[in-house]
Amino acid sequence: MVDEAFTTTLAHLGYSMNLFIIPITTLLVGIKLFREKKASGKFNIVRSTIFSIFFTFSILVILEFLVNVPVEKPTILVEWFGGLFESLNLYSFLIGVISSLGITLIAVANRWESFYFTSLFFYGGMVILFLFTGFDDLLMIYVYITGGASIIFLYLTAFRVRDNGALALAIFFTIAFGSVAIDIALVTRISVLVYDVILIIYSTGFFKPFKVEVAS
Repeated sequence: MVDEAFTTTLAHLGYSMNLFIIPITTLLVGIKLFREKKASGKFNIVRSTIFSIFFTFSILVILEFLVNVPVEKPTILVEWFGGLFESLNLYSFLIGVISSLGITLIAVANRWESFYFTSLFFYGGMVILFLFTGFDDLLMIYVYITGGASIIFLYLTAFRVRDNGALALAIFFTIAFGSVAIDIALVTRISVLVYDVILIIYSTGFFKPFKVEVAS
C-alpha cells in the first residue's frame, strides 16, 4: 500500500512537472528559432526540427496530465488517448511522431538531404494503413527502431562535433524512450523527474559538458 501510494505521488508530481517544464522548454526553443529567423531571414532546419519534437511532446504531456489527474474529464478523451501501445491511439501516435522527428533530426544534422522527411512519410503511410485496414502490428517495432537509432546517432553526433545540445537531447531521449520501453511504474515515474531536471538545465543554458564546441 505504501509503495503504491509512493508511486502514485511520484506519478502526479511527474505529470505536474511535465505540464510546466516541457511547454516552457518548447517556448524557449521557439524563441531562439524565431530570433534566428529574424536575424538570418530563414528558419534553421535543425532548430525547427528540435522545436517540432518539443511541441509534439508538449501536446503529449498536456493530454497525459488531463487523462491521468484525478479530475472529471470527457470519456472520449480517455478512450482516444489510450496511454499504452496496445493499438494506435493518441498516445502511441504522438510517440511515433516524436520517434520519426528524431530520425529527421539526425538526417538534417548530418545533411543527409535524401532522408530529411523519409521517416515522416513512412510513418504517415503506417497511419494511413491503419485507418483503412486497422493493421498496426508494426507500430511498436517502428518506435523501438527509430527511437533507438535516434539515440545512437545523437550520441555519435554530439561527441563528433562536441555539441552540448545534441548530447542533452541524446540523454533526454535515452531516459524518455527507456521509460516507455521498460514500462515499470516506479522506474517510469523516477525517469520523468530525471529528464525534467535535465531539460531545466538544458533550457537555461547550464548544460555545458563540452567546454569548447567545434563546428561539424
